[in-house]
Amino acid sequence: MANKSTAVDRQKAYVAALEKKNFRFGLTVGTAFVRGIRDIGYKHTGTALDELIDNSYEAGASNIHIVLHDEGSGRMNNCTQIAVIDDGSGMIPEMIRVAMLWGGTDRENSRTGIGRFGYGLPSASVSQGRRFEVYSATEGSNLYRCVIDLGEIEGGKYTNAEAEIMVPEAKPATLPRFVQDYIKDRFPAGKFTKGTVVVIDKLDKLTWKSINPLADNLMEHFGVVYHRLRSRFELFVNGKRVDPIDPLFLTPGYRWYDLDADRAKALDPLQIDIKHKETRAVIGRIVVRFSYMPPTFGSIDKSKDASGKNQNLRFHILKEYNGFIIARMGRIIEVVRHYGTTTFVNNDRYIKIEVDFDASLDEEFNVPTSKQRVDVSERIWEILKEHGVEKALEQLRRKFKEEKAAVAGEQDKDETGKRASERAMEEVARLGKIVPPPVAEKQAEQGHKRLVQEADKRAAETGKTTDQAQREIEAELAGRPYKAAKRSIPGGAFFEVEQIGGTKVLWLNTASRFFQEVHSGPASTPAVRAALEILLFSIGDRVMEGRDEVKAFYAYEIPEWSRKLEYALAHLAQTIAGQQDEPEPSGAIA
Repeated sequence: MANKSTAVDRQKAYVAALEKKNFRFGLTVGTAFVRGIRDIGYKHTGTALDELIDNSYEAGASNIHIVLHDEGSGRMNNCTQIAVIDDGSGMIPEMIRVAMLWGGTDRENSRTGIGRFGYGLPSASVSQGRRFEVYSATEGSNLYRCVIDLGEIEGGKYTNAEAEIMVPEAKPATLPRFVQDYIKDRFPAGKFTKGTVVVIDKLDKLTWKSINPLADNLMEHFGVVYHRLRSRFELFVNGKRVDPIDPLFLTPGYRWYDLDADRAKALDPLQIDIKHKETRAVIGRIVVRFSYMPPTFGSIDKSKDASGKNQNLRFHILKEYNGFIIARMGRIIEVVRHYGTTTFVNNDRYIKIEVDFDASLDEEFNVPTSKQRVDVSERIWEILKEHGVEKALEQLRRKFKEEKAAVAGEQDKDETGKRASERAMEEVARLGKIVPPPVAEKQAEQGHKRLVQEADKRAAETGKTTDQAQREIEAELAGRPYKAAKRSIPGGAFFEVEQIGGTKVLWLNTASRFFQEVHSGPASTPAVRAALEILLFSIGDRVMEGRDEVKAFYAYEIPEWSRKLEYALAHLAQTIAGQQDEPEPSGAIA
């Protein structure tokens, strides 16, 4: 952030240096350049206004106001003028003129703040409207103004005898009436004593035309982009404070952090010093934050998926910021969705990774003049990989798949707590053949033995007696001849059916690809899960009712099926990647 006490001196020195070079304050090129620069590529109105907020922040502003004004458009409250007002150090008249130029900045190529190129003010302004004015005053000075109007440029008003397009000199001025009214209502003593006001007029390229939708979208966008910097300045849209939004949902007090009982969980952050390729001296630092959110995080009704009307207020942030969230000096620039062979897909919305880098590393991230995108170098990707970022993403993806499947399992139960597959198997059992007494006796004996084993295990885990644990298990299984349950056995069989007491229990291995990608995968439905469970229950019935040689056969075959299935599903995922879980569409805002 600029030092307020030296800002004016620095501006004077910079202007004096330009004058020594006989600088003529020309735009350097003609109207074609100005028309072309209007399409510099801002993603939407919010990203254009980011440039003006950046300038205000660099000028040491404590308060930055975005004012959306309708001057009698007669079109459903359409926005006709935008003002960005700050209480920063302000500019001397000569500097106002310089600031209107592309490349005009006293912070040229600075690596100490978020401003650097001097393109932001004019580029952002003409990207939204055909006219912009800059008013500014330093402490104790009068207010001055410069104006650029594209229509007047095209008409030759700014062209001198040498056919150069000249920026007009700054002249004493008063603020527009709507800005005066705003300041009167919201500034201390209703006065503007120092700072800068940028007014964009003749608006013809707004992303959202009406004031209310425009304000809502700006509130959300600014809330995310500047959430790391909000301890340094306040930000307002039409007088309403912009609440910061941490896209990782890790900051208490920030918007939607405590929307409901669900909470994001933080992993240990990384601080990575980046060294010069040759000298090995540290040239900058990268800070990486991680968060993980449960599968219900974006839902209103936690028993249902976050789709349609069941998406809560967090969901839009989860969707828009799905990928590596790249920030420069605390200011978010872009979301990178594709890296190497990794593409962020829908389920990855619940995994957040924020990469914040020092401005000294701009060349490693290839930051352009508009500060809207990055092109991360292969060296940086490799450094992130070496520090475990890729591994952490893989682990969080596995964790999400298991938790997503568990949630889906709970959603499949009816009001009695039974799953559709369990009810179906009960009906079949009523119509099926009677099990011979010797087989039934043997099953009952084995079932009781397993019941005692489970009771011993639970007693050891809970500190209860074996009898207490056994009674609990019997109560849970009472009236349930079939039960589908889950457990995680990495490398184990994808399923197993065994008798515990009088209940045939289907164990689904949540660590298997079958469970994560087929049974409870992205394309799964309650009907698919029920059908697969019925299939496995049926196989299990035949195993338990069969002769000893049949049981021995399946004891060997099921693990073999599991290994082959694991390899085949891995190959299938590579072959048809993206068919079951489409990647997020590109072009999300940042």
